Amino acid sequence: MTEEQSAVLVTGASGGIGAATARLLLDRGHDVVAHHGRRREAVDALVSHAESMGRRCWPVQADLGEMSGVQHLVSEVDRLLVEHDSLPLKGLVNNAAKLLGPSFDAADPDDFDLYLAINARAPFFLTQQLSRRMTTGGSIVNVSSAGVHFSSPGDIVYAMSKAAVEALTRHAAEALAPRGIRINAVVPGFTDNGHPAFQDPAIRTYMAGFSVLDDVAAVEDVARAIGFLLSEDSRRTTGTLIDVSGGSTLGARPRTAGKVSLRSVVEEVAPLVPAPGASAQDEHVG
Repeated sequence: MTEEQSAVLVTGASGGIGAATARLLLDRGHDVVAHHGRRREAVDALVSHAESMGRRCWPVQADLGEMSGVQHLVSEVDRLLVEHDSLPLKGLVNNAAKLLGPSFDAADPDDFDLYLAINARAPFFLTQQLSRRMTTGGSIVNVSSAGVHFSSPGDIVYAMSKAAVEALTRHAAEALAPRGIRINAVVPGFTDNGHPAFQDPAIRTYMAGFSVLDDVAAVEDVARAIGFLLSEDSRRTTGTLIDVSGGSTLGARPRTAGKVSLRSVVEEVAPLVPAPGASAQDEHVG
């Protein structure tokens, strides 16, 4: 399937869901603005893929934990739209996130502010600013988390930040509709982003226990849902959530799942692994 040529910004495009989404969009004929934090080499693979197909991929580095970084990303998009004035901005994927939030007892104000800055403030202002650059028919897709929908005190700050993303999705839909722009969100469950923890049988079994469909998602599963929401196939869909968690939000998880912090389960294997529904991100947001 080939979509009309247009540009889409994907935040957190250096790995996991972001990289899979950027690749899918390139395959469908879009040009991609690929945001990253510090992992430029990971985005270079997308640039090579784009060039091999006669498409364009523009890496842009920005720290989304700072408003100056958000504004820099917007400014770079503006610059590209001026340089390529026949190319419309048709899409924004708010994928970048800081993962594995601190627990209820461990969180401090600095933690709280950083998680909310990257996971909620940046998507809000990118949506506000870049929707003004979009043409009619534009689409914004936010990446939320199944962790919003069940109790997980060990990841409370992360879950709160993703709940804000879902609120943005619902409440911005009416504001954007008169301009012919849609906004929706995907809700992933555990998604294998290549982190070593996914290769540990005990940890993978623990993660799979959240899903009624068993096992964990591949990043391509989530990318395809994002691609649908960016496409004309979803032209009558706005302000809604598409659950791609494998049924993780149904509440049919094992009894132990809510009793253990994911951080405590994996900390002896590797330092970082996504919370339920988290997308793989750059070093500065992961």
